[in-house]
Amino acid sequence: MRHLTWIAAAAIVALGACGKDKGSSSASSGGAVAADTTSAAATANAGTVLRVADVALGRHVDAAKKVTDSTDTFAPRDEIYASVHTTGARSGKVTARWTFQDGQVVDERSENIAGTGDDHTEFHISKPSGWPTGKYTVHILVDGNEVQTKDFTVK
Repeated sequence: MRHLTWIAAAAIVALGACGKDKGSSSASSGGAVAADTTSAAATANAGTVLRVADVALGRHVDAAKKVTDSTDTFAPRDEIYASVHTTGARSGKVTARWTFQDGQVVDERSENIAGTGDDHTEFHISKPSGWPTGKYTVHILVDGNEVQTKDFTVK
């Protein structure tokens, strides 16, 4: 009977240690296990977040929506493409907001992403009469939050 009482007491102490605050200065291994478990859970959930891995600019995209001729300098009558590489298995809305050097929005479009892991989404702008020369920026937003920008020039 004493043996069972001792096991029950040890279990209660262990459970109490796991419930300690992560910021606790306790040196018990229970606190460290709780912190490690929390980190492991955060790492496991990181794949469920829709992230922008990269944005490439160019004059053309291929069938996979990847830029085939990367550049950040364009002529006034060029069609300008942005290929947004996303990762993560969560759906979301990706927006490309194109701005001129004075902050004026020249175009904005959104695409809903199905959340299948690695994916490329293509956005493009064109102006048959020609873009004014100067500096531009494409702002990439995920669910309304800006996550990346890419500057380019029209000469």
